[in-house]
Amino acid sequence: MSLVRSRSLLTAALVALAAAPTASQTPAHTSTPITAAGLRQRLFIIAHDSMMGRRPGEAGDFKTAEYIAAEFKRFGLAPAGDNGTYFQTVPFFQVAVDPASRITLDGAMLAFDADWLPSNLGTGTRSLEGLATVYPGTTSDSAHWPSADAIAGRAVVFAVPAVASGRREYVRVGIVAGNPRFRRAAAIVLAERDLVARELASAIRGGALTPDSTRRSPLPPALLMTPRAAALVVGGAIEQITPGTAGKAMHGSLVLSYRPVAYPARNIVGILRGSDPALSSTYVSVTAHNDHVGFNNAPVDHDSVRAYLKVKRPMGADSPDTPVTSPEQSAKIAQLLDSLRHTNTARRDSIMNGADDDGSGTVALLEIAEELSGRAARPRRSIIFVSHTGEEYGLIGSGWFTDHATVAVDSIVGELDMDMIGRGGVNDLPAGGPTYLEVVGAKRLSTQFGDALEAANATQPRPFVFNYEYDVPGHPLQYYCRADHYNYARYGIPAVAFSRGEHLDYHQVTDEPQYIDYDAIARVAAFVRDAAVSIANRDARPALDHPKGDPHAQCRQ
Repeated sequence: MSLVRSRSLLTAALVALAAAPTASQTPAHTSTPITAAGLRQRLFIIAHDSMMGRRPGEAGDFKTAEYIAAEFKRFGLAPAGDNGTYFQTVPFFQVAVDPASRITLDGAMLAFDADWLPSNLGTGTRSLEGLATVYPGTTSDSAHWPSADAIAGRAVVFAVPAVASGRREYVRVGIVAGNPRFRRAAAIVLAERDLVARELASAIRGGALTPDSTRRSPLPPALLMTPRAAALVVGGAIEQITPGTAGKAMHGSLVLSYRPVAYPARNIVGILRGSDPALSSTYVSVTAHNDHVGFNNAPVDHDSVRAYLKVKRPMGADSPDTPVTSPEQSAKIAQLLDSLRHTNTARRDSIMNGADDDGSGTVALLEIAEELSGRAARPRRSIIFVSHTGEEYGLIGSGWFTDHATVAVDSIVGELDMDMIGRGGVNDLPAGGPTYLEVVGAKRLSTQFGDALEAANATQPRPFVFNYEYDVPGHPLQYYCRADHYNYARYGIPAVAFSRGEHLDYHQVTDEPQYIDYDAIARVAAFVRDAAVSIANRDARPALDHPKGDPHAQCRQ
């Protein structure tokens, strides 16, 4: 909710903050084994409005990290962060577009925000002076793209096809920018400014997060332009231009300003020591991310948003944010809102609570750690629990941990990541149900690792049915490159991402703890616990099927 526009809303927020449990208040001990009640108790703490959406570098995520560390200490896990603590600080900076930034064409100014937005703010200040442009066609039609030599040193201005596929803007940018043909491009422009999801545009305007104020990205800067502005660049309606046509030269520069975040952004790391002296210096990693995306500056009606999402954006932020276009859609939204109004009191909401993303994985990680630390018999290998920060801003926390691991990175024999495991029912996605589980990366590096996961699943009272659809190479949603497990896999560590799937509340103010299936989280957590123990008790680490690659190479789905 808004903290500046309404005195009554401000008062309500402060009352909620005072009433909410804080990081220093450890909840009553939850029972073991893992229970839905214990998971629910924890999630209503870290996904509470007082946490303000847990954005890295802000107070809410800082408090969440304190809470997780306090629980690790209570469980008796050995601290494995920096300097004998549970915390590994990840350097973050707030980066924003400086007012000095400008783009002109034939002396005419294109206005920041109204005409264009930068898409990747981690690229450093870039000159656009005298930049030649070329139209390569659409992002989806590579058959007509010009050669790498024809693109080199130019800004390439793409048309974007209809967004019915639901792929997010940054996925398209990643696919194009990661293509070797465009490595020598001076900039990538998408004629998609009008189609950018509201939450993404708001984040860009308000400033984004980057782990480094000096590093220049190897990728060219990416800009989002309105179709009108892009037409001015290429000299006509963009869908009518022949691929390979040269456009007008751009002038100006993209200037970024940096400042440190208000609160340290931190990974939280704790170790359950293994029982076998010969194996205890090797680790199975169990992970989830503690951060989310903060809050919006303009509150909206919570139930109206939910009704709209149900009709227009069934995958939340991964569905296109398009207007209501038919009387039938309007009637359906009104019907859903009327139904919600029979049970709910109208309320304004601006906080992206992140209950499922990834509060669900975080509370599962805590319950697994508590249950295993209370056992008399410990696994042979050690289990390292890592709560990552910065996942939402480019897998930054997991990248920092694996690049600066607090144990020898080669001593980690496998990693199991949980992200968005609290939904997945029939009302969330067409294939959903009690046994639905998305599995990404399980056999990419090691068949033995994937087989061990399947074997552990088979022992569950109600085994999951693994959905490997999103692990297929080249899948447009790019899940393999969008979860923290990838930063372990790039170091040759067999790694897997478990999820119960996206849903209408993904990256919305409506991702709140009352919509979570706590029995589902409990079942996923029990399976992950058993899988981690199974791998920890193996005589030999899971064998790799392929040699290790370059950990700094571009990720490929």
